[in-house]
Amino acid sequence: MATGDQIYDRNWIRSVVCSSPTTPVARDPVRYVVLTGIALTDEGGGGNIAGETTVDFGPRTDALSVAGIIDGPANQAVADGDSIYYVDADTPKLSKKASGYLYGIARGAVVSGATTTINVDKVVTPAASGTIGAGGIGATELASNAVTTVKIADTNVTAAKLTTTLATGFVDLPLADAILLATNDVQNTTEGGRLDGNTAPTLLRTNGATDIALRAVWAAAGVAEIQWQRNLPPDLDDAGTLTLHLWIEKDANTDTAAVVAAKLFQGKSDANAGGNTAALATATLTEYTVVMAAVDVLAAASAPFLNIALVPGTHANDAVRLYSAYITYTRK
Repeated sequence: MATGDQIYDRNWIRSVVCSSPTTPVARDPVRYVVLTGIALTDEGGGGNIAGETTVDFGPRTDALSVAGIIDGPANQAVADGDSIYYVDADTPKLSKKASGYLYGIARGAVVSGATTTINVDKVVTPAASGTIGAGGIGATELASNAVTTVKIADTNVTAAKLTTTLATGFVDLPLADAILLATNDVQNTTEGGRLDGNTAPTLLRTNGATDIALRAVWAAAGVAEIQWQRNLPPDLDDAGTLTLHLWIEKDANTDTAAVVAAKLFQGKSDANAGGNTAALATATLTEYTVVMAAVDVLAAASAPFLNIALVPGTHANDAVRLYSAYITYTRK
């Protein structure tokens, strides 16, 4: 056979083992891999071997049952000219669900949520390269590593298109970096204002044998103030909130109304946008949060740093122990 010899001339009719439905019936829409078409025979009928169905994959118009639905919980009407897709698991198979396989173009209307028989123009689905309507390519058809950074235009991947986890920024507040304050002065001690075993609050290891976690401990009635200053990242979204997370426990649970006041000052000459934690009403290690409202979050370009100060409220009986502190924010 010479290269270029014609094998078929616009022959769209083939006998295949359909991918969907399990047992095709003549005159019903079917799918074969990424191609869609109309069954001309029942499976195994018309002289086909067992399991095969004769299918017309070419351009044609048929009166077919179409549902006025889209992906997700909502319904949506079908209008003349809308793209119609084939969905394996649905009855009827044809609708506006773009998660399915492209089938054709509606030539009639279907009321939202209803199922109606309308004319549908079959389109030839490209099997490889070319332009395919929305939903025409899914994970099954897309090769691993097919989408690379060079194929994505600059600024097209934004935080709004990421999951909540990936769109959340993080600023750590290590306990060893906290500064001990007395009014406006950094405590003039041999420790240079840093917490250690001689300061109040102290910075100590819990237990060298069974628990080596570090913790800052305010003894009962201790209300000394500690503070961090942190530069804010350039991806901070000033239209979103900023949350301070504190992991705190007490050595007992006598002072059930005790709180920790968190001062949050962004930039210079700003007002306090923090507040108190919820009541420390348990001795168990618990996460407490203080939220800085979006209206108080300034653009990092004009207010590039944040000061965080902690002052325990009245706790005459219980020691208050801080194990971890950090900030989360929304990325832009």
